[in-house]
Amino acid sequence: MSETDKKWMALAKRWGVLFGIPLLMLAIGIWQWSRADTPVSDVGAQIAEYQQVVRQLEAIEAEKPGRRATVRDSEGKEHPVWKVKNDYLMAIKDLQNQGLNVTTRNLQPVLAGCTIAFSVLALLWSALGVVYQRGMGAKAMQSREQLLATFQKGRKLLPSYMVVMVLLLFGAAIPLLVYEMMPILRHRNYSKGDMKLMFILGGLALFLLYSGCKVLVDVWKASRKPLENEPIDVMGQTVSRQQAPELWAFVDSVAARTGAGLPDTLVVGLNEGFFVTEHPVQLASGALLPQGRVLYLPLPYLAFLNAGEVAAVIGHELGHFIGEDTLYSQRFSPIYSATIHHLVAISGGERYEESWMDILRRPATLFGEMFLDSFHEAVRYWSRKRELAADAVGAQVVSPQAVASSLLRISALAPLVEEALQANWDRGETVEGGVLGHVRQLVAAKGMTDPSEHLDQRQAHPTDTHPELAERLAALGVPVSPELLARAMDAQGSPLLQEFGLEQGAPAAGSRTLAGAVAPAAVADMNAALQNELSSAAAANRSAKLVELREIAALATPETVIHERSVFMMGLFCFLALACFGGAVALFIAGLHTAIGAGVLAGGVVCLWGARLFWRDGQSPAMVLQPAGVRLFNAQQLLPWSAIDDFQFNQANHMLTVIMALEPGVQPPAMGVGKRRAQFQKKKQRVVVMLKGVKKMKNQAFAELLVNQWRAYYARQELARMGERV
Repeated sequence: MSETDKKWMALAKRWGVLFGIPLLMLAIGIWQWSRADTPVSDVGAQIAEYQQVVRQLEAIEAEKPGRRATVRDSEGKEHPVWKVKNDYLMAIKDLQNQGLNVTTRNLQPVLAGCTIAFSVLALLWSALGVVYQRGMGAKAMQSREQLLATFQKGRKLLPSYMVVMVLLLFGAAIPLLVYEMMPILRHRNYSKGDMKLMFILGGLALFLLYSGCKVLVDVWKASRKPLENEPIDVMGQTVSRQQAPELWAFVDSVAARTGAGLPDTLVVGLNEGFFVTEHPVQLASGALLPQGRVLYLPLPYLAFLNAGEVAAVIGHELGHFIGEDTLYSQRFSPIYSATIHHLVAISGGERYEESWMDILRRPATLFGEMFLDSFHEAVRYWSRKRELAADAVGAQVVSPQAVASSLLRISALAPLVEEALQANWDRGETVEGGVLGHVRQLVAAKGMTDPSEHLDQRQAHPTDTHPELAERLAALGVPVSPELLARAMDAQGSPLLQEFGLEQGAPAAGSRTLAGAVAPAAVADMNAALQNELSSAAAANRSAKLVELREIAALATPETVIHERSVFMMGLFCFLALACFGGAVALFIAGLHTAIGAGVLAGGVVCLWGARLFWRDGQSPAMVLQPAGVRLFNAQQLLPWSAIDDFQFNQANHMLTVIMALEPGVQPPAMGVGKRRAQFQKKKQRVVVMLKGVKKMKNQAFAELLVNQWRAYYARQELARMGERV
């Protein structure tokens, strides 16, 4: 299926929910309208009509004294005259007293009409929302100013829209439930079943009313939350002009060429890419940077890019200031956060748990998701354009070739930087020189990765969406030549860190920065300071993660044999077999319906055969849970836990269905049983196992045991990857 087909399929599913739920309620309302009794408009005429029927019934009784007289209804069923007469007398009394009979009959069409009216309004409201949302998306594509203005307006209207949608659906559901109480209220003697149904319907109606009020309160609270930009958490340290004058001089020279103005703060670190932002920034130390323009520079990349490539990258980043991209990004964030607050409020608040109420809230939350998707699509569209414009600024500073070279070289180095960071972060592996030293060792041992394999990847960035690398190179007009690839994969390092005073050590002889001055020796080893900061955070992260993983790994059991609980089904079929045998014997003894008796006897044999099947099912294990995987029925091999992507459990009619979604390309071992018990659905890439319960264990406990064994396997794998003994 193509991406376009998937997009249309997702849109069709959304519209199916958005319009399908109101349509379903409309259909129920119409059905209830058709079932509604005729309202009592003229009580006197109705009483006179019933009295005439009573006189006719009395005349029939006079012809057949006692209780032998009967009458037939419209369906041909016979009823005792005395009982029918009593029903009419009670109806006359109810009409004379204006009781529940009259009230409920008059209310039924009103309630059905309310359900129909609210359902139609919900449909129209859904259509209006879709039309407005699509128009809003089209306007957002005209300019970033339109994007911001349109979605700011949409953000303000969205809470009201979603609240109205929820209230319309609740307004349709409440009379729908109350309608079904009306016929019960007309009963003269309530049975236990009547009372239970009344309690359920009334309770649901009251709960819907409460939920509607709660939605209003939750959305009102969400709307009162201030729109704030949460700070970006960055691990790094600020560098002042006094600490690294050469670095600042280099940035000054690039800024002068772009005309973008200088950043207010320089931050250097180990675990991010190059980026600029005007969002609030909080360092890992807890310090909140002064409001303004922040430029982040990563040491691992500076250690391998030459001056021209670094200038091109910084020129690109400063180019975002020219188009006020960072300011726009800062103003976009509150729209996201406010919309999410409202979605949480509509879905049931911060302590939301999934329930059947989602059916009525889903159209509203789905529309909120569509709003976010439309906004994200527009932001992404303009972000891609601005990234290409920023590349053009970088090309003006140095050259298009320098921008292309920096992009490819960063792409070639990124997997090695990630490997070194990952080893340091959760395995606690440090080498001399920390992450930076580890990157240098990896480059020396493995060489750079081929960037031509990653042309469809985007550069990592904390706030903006970057276009694919191939698209950026095409916009620069620079083909991926052998010379460009050779430069990207050159394992030779760069002396820039020493020149900028960020790492201890003398610069290469006669080397000069782009600013033109010979670089002094480093005042302080910034790399060592950053490594200490990263190691401290990594140690805390590693310790917490190890505790969690060990707790999960401890859930595993050496081996657990699971048998089906087939006694109930076996007993049921044995009972049916005995009933059939008894019925057949009775028919044969009476000498009646010999052919039917033979059929009943055959049915008993079939039931007995079914009972034997269920008995056999319970004799051999249905599953054997082991540390490495699960053995299903008569399979000769384990299905490894690594082959299972996820689980789903369904329970109905004493049957427990276990659905195991498999990883792509996995073929499970032959299970040696028929489709009645298990099957591999190749198209859906999943194994479906049907169990008749589990012996000596509740279904919930079994599901937890199965999932815990699976989780424990992955916990052990992760512990091993982190260098811990399992």
